[in-house]
Amino acid sequence: MDWLNMIAGLGKAFVDLSTPYGYWLITIGVAAGILGGALPGVSTTMTVALLAVFTFTMDPLWSIILLSAVQLGGTYGGSISATVLNIPGTPASAPTAIEGYQLTKKGEAEVALGINVFTSFMGNNMGLVLLLLTMPLFVKLSMMFGPWEMFWFGTFGVFIAANLSEGDTLLGMIAATVGLIISCIGIDPIDGSPRFTFGSTYLSAGIPLIPAMIGLFGFTEVFDGLTDIQVNNFPLKKTSLLGAARLWWKYRWLSVRVSILGYIIGVAPGIGASVSSWVGYDHARTTSKEPEKFGHGSIEGLIGSETCNMANVPGAYAPVLSLGVPGDAPTAIMLGILMLHGIRPGPMFMVTNPEWLYQIAVALFISGILFVIIGTYAGKGLVRLFVSTPRTAMSAIVAVLCALGSYATNINLMDVYTAFFFGVLGVVMKGLGMPVSPMVLGLILGADLLDVEFRRALLAGKGSIAPFFTRGVSIALIVFISAVLFFQHVYPKIKPGRKKDRTVIL
Repeated sequence: MDWLNMIAGLGKAFVDLSTPYGYWLITIGVAAGILGGALPGVSTTMTVALLAVFTFTMDPLWSIILLSAVQLGGTYGGSISATVLNIPGTPASAPTAIEGYQLTKKGEAEVALGINVFTSFMGNNMGLVLLLLTMPLFVKLSMMFGPWEMFWFGTFGVFIAANLSEGDTLLGMIAATVGLIISCIGIDPIDGSPRFTFGSTYLSAGIPLIPAMIGLFGFTEVFDGLTDIQVNNFPLKKTSLLGAARLWWKYRWLSVRVSILGYIIGVAPGIGASVSSWVGYDHARTTSKEPEKFGHGSIEGLIGSETCNMANVPGAYAPVLSLGVPGDAPTAIMLGILMLHGIRPGPMFMVTNPEWLYQIAVALFISGILFVIIGTYAGKGLVRLFVSTPRTAMSAIVAVLCALGSYATNINLMDVYTAFFFGVLGVVMKGLGMPVSPMVLGLILGADLLDVEFRRALLAGKGSIAPFFTRGVSIALIVFISAVLFFQHVYPKIKPGRKKDRTVIL
């Protein structure tokens, strides 16, 4: 890598973007992204898609800069409603809801939001550094990933889900399995045959993820009557970005580790931030010296989830720029916009247009600074509004937001009924002592990853399962998964001196 050319390219990109038009465009993108991410049901992908309509007449590079700012703002914005209302604004913010909402109930909502915004900023920056330094290497690695390797990635996610349980791992595995089964509802993605639809056209499209999550996290709290929270009585503890920075510094090495994990997951096409946030959260939990705090407002849990989540964003640009393969749904939309402009990214694209990488990297860095400013004030405003609201009114507000968020997903009243159903299911699961978080991860991993990639692998292997165990990358992943399981479940029994208590995770 030519370091001088990279530094010169970044400098030129910074000068090109440091114009009134550039700052205005990025500010609009970040603000719209934060708003879309914070509103339940209005996902980051939806916000990117809505603003993509306004980019058809723009310069192709400026359109991608705008949409990248929207994506970054939306990825952070989901943590606001997750922390304050226990309603994840995006699927990636579900782990944040676990710890952030517990801090809100303790009167530490502003502390949680301060940590979220600062760790998100640092995660984005570390992801950008990794993007600039290692993109050629990881693009080569991602080209080695077929459906067999993607299946093993999904399997690893299931084991992560099983680890997010109370008591023994069996409860988590059961919850994750329920999520996997529910995710299979709909039209078979390979041969088009209906599965568990019972003749319903609504079920043919599958169970919508956002309404299901809103039901499990939001309506569940409404049905519980929010009896465990006195939002009009607890004291509001304030923090500053400097205080959040001190907390981040205390766990800086955790942040570095999960940033690397988030970036790697971002580079692998099709996995996305919704999985990386769980990976970061689980890594924070399994390496923590205070695992008993998880599920009760753990700072480490917030840092692990949000940092990994944000480092995933820069990583998603590596495959789309170098291979023309989107790393996640928002970059898939951006790829479509580029194709409308007659531009097709691929291996030669970065050779002939290296300035695109530098322009996008600088735009993401500026977006990070702006979402710190905008997110800090937007988050504190929401906190002051909600913590001063009586409990009964808060319950009604949450119910309305859940209903509106569910409806806004597809403008379909059936989505509201779906959220209501999953809210009832969440109450039943909590009554049985079963956590809902593994079920959410099962829903995410099921239809979009495990099911599709397993079927593709069988088709590619002409029905043989041998490639799952004989391909080099597959063997490496199997060894990695086995090592993780060994150190999580076997090693503590061999070395009883370092015991970790299992904790209640939502």
